[in-house]
Amino acid sequence: MLGGVLLAVLGALGVSGVARAAGSAPTLTIGAVPGEGLVAERGYARSALGQVHYQDVRPAAGAAAGAQVYVLLHQVPWSHVYFTRVQSELAARGIRSVAIDTPGYGMSARPGSPPAIADYAAAIAAVIEQLGLGRVVVAGHHTGVTIGSELARVHPERVSCLVMNGVPIYTPEEAKARLAAPHWDQTIKADGSHLADRWLFLTGRIAGTPESVHWSVFSLFLSGPDEWYGHHAVFRYDMAGTLRALKVPVVVLANQDDLLDFTTERVRALRPDFTYRRVESASSNMAFDEPRPWVDAVVESVKGCTAGR
Repeated sequence: MLGGVLLAVLGALGVSGVARAAGSAPTLTIGAVPGEGLVAERGYARSALGQVHYQDVRPAAGAAAGAQVYVLLHQVPWSHVYFTRVQSELAARGIRSVAIDTPGYGMSARPGSPPAIADYAAAIAAVIEQLGLGRVVVAGHHTGVTIGSELARVHPERVSCLVMNGVPIYTPEEAKARLAAPHWDQTIKADGSHLADRWLFLTGRIAGTPESVHWSVFSLFLSGPDEWYGHHAVFRYDMAGTLRALKVPVVVLANQDDLLDFTTERVRALRPDFTYRRVESASSNMAFDEPRPWVDAVVESVKGCTAGR
């Protein structure tokens, strides 16, 4: 009886508890990349944090002339699934992309202790090295921005352009408060209310489709009790110092419903020389919910920051 009530509640919330983004795509499943004329392969690279899973998607006819590979880095606790539709859109434009599961998330190995951002960046570099990708475009969302920034700082020769969508840059007071916050209780409850609790929490914070809320809930519990590792690495990281040090071209992509939209002006104050682009979106997870306009904005911006390089 309780299970039926829970399903009814979740179903109702899926319609009215969160706004639906316009033009959302069909439901995703792990292991399926929508679209025709593409090749999707998955594999693992070895790293100091264990095996790192990636999803490699490319046009079946081969990449377009001059097209660089895009390396896609998700927010946590999500996984490569966040960018699956983006990869389909990129392939349709003749661009190969590799979406990587950050260690501890998705199908990658679980680290035995909390890594630092430098550790995560080294794991991403291991994938790039194993696949022989050369210089790549790195595009990240939230945690993926931080990891991509460290990768670009340490290995500028590997990054032709860095795309930041939602930049995690916090004041010392904000970081301290977030580090002190309790971790989400993942105790499994007999009536399934642990799932409903997370759903309710997210619908009070984010905009987007019910499917993006579903994957957000699923991703948290899939990551297990150590899902906080990635966020804590971000809160301990000197993002301001890295932004000042970056020597690669950077595009900052912002939309009004992104949870980190408020940090855009902080970044601009540090690096007015970066390229800034605002896009319209009805979602806090634009790349997942609205992949086509997200890819349009990113690809067009990358053309500018890689011109002549």
